[in-house]
Amino acid sequence: MKSVMRLTVALSCLISVALLSRCGGGSSQQSVQRLAIITASVPNGTSETPYSQTIQANGGVAPFAWTVSAGALPHSVALGNSTTNTDTISGTPDTTVQGQAFTVKVTDAASQTASQPYTVSILLEPDTITLSAPSLTYAPQLVGTVSGAQPETVTNTGTAVVISSIALNGNNASDFSQNNTCGTSIAAGANCAINNIFAPTQSGPRSASITILDNTLGSPHVIALSGVGLTSGPNATLSATSLTFGGNQLVGTASAALSVTLTNYGTTALNITSITTTTNFAESDNCQGSALVAAANCTINVTFTPTTAGNVTGTISVTDNASGSPQTVTLSGTATTTKYTLTGSCFYAVDPAGIECTQTQSAQCPFGQPANATFIRSCAGGASARVDGSTVCNGRTGGQCVAQ
Repeated sequence: MKSVMRLTVALSCLISVALLSRCGGGSSQQSVQRLAIITASVPNGTSETPYSQTIQANGGVAPFAWTVSAGALPHSVALGNSTTNTDTISGTPDTTVQGQAFTVKVTDAASQTASQPYTVSILLEPDTITLSAPSLTYAPQLVGTVSGAQPETVTNTGTAVVISSIALNGNNASDFSQNNTCGTSIAAGANCAINNIFAPTQSGPRSASITILDNTLGSPHVIALSGVGLTSGPNATLSATSLTFGGNQLVGTASAALSVTLTNYGTTALNITSITTTTNFAESDNCQGSALVAAANCTINVTFTPTTAGNVTGTISVTDNASGSPQTVTLSGTATTTKYTLTGSCFYAVDPAGIECTQTQSAQCPFGQPANATFIRSCAGGASARVDGSTVCNGRTGGQCVAQ
């Protein structure tokens, strides 16, 4: 009986060992869960705003090593060096980018790897900056003196905005100055002030601008600055020192007028005694008859009517009570005795303004179309040939400038 019992126990043990062997229960080796990155995507960021996003892996055996295996992260953003199953992409991006692609790879202690591709955009903030005025204009200011301050209010209607810089720019930036209370950021719903001063270093129009660089879509925000510098007493400043009449002007005919502006950049009135021209030139103006007050101006129109062919020069002179009187402008033009006109059935003989062309230049009409469907063609010397709208250019010869 005891022998039977011992046999039964032995058989039971053999069966148990076989079952354990089939199920792996008799092995000391443990199974390892497959490594995978479970963070499927990352959010977009905002320029000049801190960015942080956790990337998480599942499974695997610690410690872990994280890398960017393909592509690149946005500028000033980096992946950490964690040895756990999570790592962080962080930094303060300073460059905008659309859809930048990169791949994160993790490797565990068992040499398993997992990768996950991502795309991210670094965007500007919506334009939440408003200015109390787009431009500031100062009253005429005596050269060497300082104006009163003009304030500009900068308001942020959105979330916090990062201010990179506030600077003066432009040809006459040294004639203006600014100080502000904005600092490096403007909180949500807050505002700051920029106080601006004008101190001209010379007479005449002076201009500059204030440029605000920030992380909103509307950056840079620009405030235009302008003012006029004045000298003590009366002043006479002409907008040009010379005028040249282009083309060949037919002897005995008057050219179109060229203009020059006379401005008083002085603190007292400019009294004009006379405005005269030399032979072959004539002028008309709205300057004489009343004084020009400070910062006021008037216009002098000059025409060229040559009496002989060739190169002609002359002068216009302004006599007044300002220093440097008389002020002068040099005049020049070329005259010819050769008359030019237009040929062809689709054009007037001469431009309605009386200006005649000076060289051959074709101007064709579209075949079978009314002439007024074409554009005006210019001849050299500023003349133009107008298409005659009453004529249908049905294959006829287009106009040309030819010498008579």
